[in-house]
Amino acid sequence: MKYQLVVFLFLLPLFSFAQKEIKGRVVDRKTLKPVPLATVTLHPIGSQNILAYTMTADDGTFFLKKDLMPDSVVISVRAMTIETQSRLVKSDVGFVEFRVTEKTTELKEVIVKAPKIRQTGDTLNYSVAGFVDATDRSIGDVLKKLPGIQVLPSGQILYQNKAISKFYVEGLDLLKGKYGIATNNIDASDVATVQVLENHQPVRVLKDMELPEAAAINLKLKESALGAFFASAQLGFGLPPALFSNELVGMRFTRTQQNMLVYKGDNTGRDITRELVSFYDAPETSDRELLSVQLPSAPQIKEQHFLFNDAHLISLNDLRTLKKEMTLTGNLSFIYDKQKSDSYSKRDIFLEDADTIHIAEDIDMKFLKRELEGSFTLEGNTEDYFLNNTLNVSTKWNSRNSDVADIKPPPVSQYLNLPSFHIGNDFEYIHRKGNKRYRMGASFAYTYRNNFLRVVPSSFASLLTDNQVSDSSMLQKVVYDYLATKVYISGGIDKQRITAWYTAGVFYNRYHLRSRLYAGIPWMPIAADSVRNDFIRNEIGLKITPTFMFKISAKLNTQLSLPVTYLMLDRSDEVRHKEQRKGNVLYAPFLSVECPFSPRISLFSNVSYANNLGGIEEDYRGYIMTTYRTMNRTGGLMSEERKLNAFVYLNYKNPFTTLFTSVRLSYSNLWRNRLRDIYYDGILSHTTSIRRSNTWHSYGINYSLGQSIDVLRSEVKLSTGYTVNRYIALNQGLISKVKSRLFSISPSVVTDIGKFAVIKYKISYNQSRNKIAAARMPAIHYLAQDISASFIPMKKLVLNLSFNHYYNSLLESSDRSSWFGNIGLKYGFKRVDFMLDWNNIFNTRRFINYSYNDVSSYYSDYRLRSSEILFRVRFKVF
Repeated sequence: MKYQLVVFLFLLPLFSFAQKEIKGRVVDRKTLKPVPLATVTLHPIGSQNILAYTMTADDGTFFLKKDLMPDSVVISVRAMTIETQSRLVKSDVGFVEFRVTEKTTELKEVIVKAPKIRQTGDTLNYSVAGFVDATDRSIGDVLKKLPGIQVLPSGQILYQNKAISKFYVEGLDLLKGKYGIATNNIDASDVATVQVLENHQPVRVLKDMELPEAAAINLKLKESALGAFFASAQLGFGLPPALFSNELVGMRFTRTQQNMLVYKGDNTGRDITRELVSFYDAPETSDRELLSVQLPSAPQIKEQHFLFNDAHLISLNDLRTLKKEMTLTGNLSFIYDKQKSDSYSKRDIFLEDADTIHIAEDIDMKFLKRELEGSFTLEGNTEDYFLNNTLNVSTKWNSRNSDVADIKPPPVSQYLNLPSFHIGNDFEYIHRKGNKRYRMGASFAYTYRNNFLRVVPSSFASLLTDNQVSDSSMLQKVVYDYLATKVYISGGIDKQRITAWYTAGVFYNRYHLRSRLYAGIPWMPIAADSVRNDFIRNEIGLKITPTFMFKISAKLNTQLSLPVTYLMLDRSDEVRHKEQRKGNVLYAPFLSVECPFSPRISLFSNVSYANNLGGIEEDYRGYIMTTYRTMNRTGGLMSEERKLNAFVYLNYKNPFTTLFTSVRLSYSNLWRNRLRDIYYDGILSHTTSIRRSNTWHSYGINYSLGQSIDVLRSEVKLSTGYTVNRYIALNQGLISKVKSRLFSISPSVVTDIGKFAVIKYKISYNQSRNKIAAARMPAIHYLAQDISASFIPMKKLVLNLSFNHYYNSLLESSDRSSWFGNIGLKYGFKRVDFMLDWNNIFNTRRFINYSYNDVSSYYSDYRLRSSEILFRVRFKVF
């Protein structure tokens, strides 16, 4: 029945009625110049009922669409500056031109309030002035309030429950996915409009030839900000201990050249490095980390309460237009971040027909992050061709140092060194001539890692065969390099209702993994083959992808992709002198359906299937000490997967009432040929894999709503979701059925009380229920509340009060609730802002959390930042 439901949801758009369309143009009768922003309405004969409406574009054109249109209709054109004109036409007229007469209208004195949201074609325009208030500084603060737009805690932006595909400033993509730099540093006062480009195809030559899946966002600056150079600085210091929060930001945006330079340094608990996360598809780096130190998960509270950091970042971004539609973009960034944490965690592992395993750890961790990345992109994007060449280079010198106490044997010291280097280049060229298009591309990527994990003392003597070597300390070394290359060509043709194209390419990937375990001081290699690896994996393949797009009607578009890959896999174990070579055929069909029922209601759905093989991390047969208490190996059993994914998005928007709502249904079915088995000896564990077919089922529904309620001076948002997972887990040779259910709901409201106060309230409730075999675990009820009030007793003076409350039902009564309070004062004087913040006024020093995962429960006790006072001065240099 569930499969029939999925099929029905995806075939539903096929039963929609055909849609008629009338195109036209409005021009001035005398000058023949186009008339923009004129209202065009469609009526039945003899009636004032509106069947459809639109507004003329800048070139005077318009489109009217309507299901089941009568044979003859009346089209009316009206605007303040022209005389109204109506015309009786046949509904199949195709194109109609109106030549209108200019008129002058004497207006009485009125106050005109511009609409907050205006739609022109596929573009939504949010007026920033309609949403900004005295508490907003950056454009990111305003984005969080816009109906239909969601900003996740990570900084990623969603529109109608889907991640945006591009982020532009004045139509240019300066930041290449790292748009947190823009949202956190461009002043809201410099932005006139936030545009949402629906059905956005970033490659202009592919317009109407490939079905776009996501919207894009474009920031339109005020005329006073366009072309001007802005520079601002911030100096901040506080106690205890010595705190600093410094910034230097410079930027200039035009429609042909853009620059943005950012330096930030902070140790107040803000994660400034998050601004350098890219939310576009990341380049292939194969950046696998096989080694780690034991860490509890981060608490679900604001970072400023638990993050002990000393972070610095530099971001240099430059975009230049070399000639018409050809740009050169350079992005360079550097991160230096020292973090430390102090926490206690306890893990209980529930095994069917076996005693529960308890693992308790008191962990003192230090993390040093040093990352340098640069990319250079040459791009030409016209209606005739698309050219893109991107070179990306990155290097990292990251390390972790962790001391673990409260375990037996004595305390353990861990040191993890994680240097890496990556270089890659992607080239693509597309040419379009008439209804035909041709594509070619090539890419390469190389990654090198030389990592080691040092543990003092070690407790894995039982796994060693060389009894002459002391086990007081161990060093696990892993050297890994990866080379990937591919070349492809593509061609296609665009007919009136069918677009067809193919892509054919060859690829070669080479992986080399070497690992060695050392013991004693000085370090002596362990001779046993069971703890050695020298594995080479070669992949040679041919991939052919025929794709078809069917324009069934003006309301219904479908796209079908049928990728087929032949993969020759050659695996060589140099330690055990074993070689395996096998050809594999992989399929990944994909079907998407887009159906805009009306300008307000749209449906998008997709279903995909893929069979995949495991990677190099599943090939090695020798043990690797991945943490101080874990030994892993796969036994050479390659994983095979078959995955079915299905999604349905049903969206509704009404820019006039500012109501945006979206429903997302999802289903996932994952079949695997193996299970990972974990054996415990006290707190120590070793992992291997067994052949065992198993299936993971996942169902989900998500709903979001956003609306601006002018009568209450409020912006209201709601998001809720329900997810069910069913699968099996293997521990100690015992298989357990697991079922998890998660329900969440999160309403929020921002209310302006005149010009004197702004009230913000957000509450998030999560309920988690797990069933392991026949045992039902107690439900976890988790609640988080954010309450803030900003008072503006006089212009440029703002007093901020905020409170955060967290509740976990499984904790003891004294620890179930945690409260945090903050007070801030801001005063603006000409070009200078003075800010005084008192964080954690209740001096809350601990936060306790409890959660379930798989067949385990996790208890963690985090040490928090103490009460702190921070004084900042922000001023505009230019």
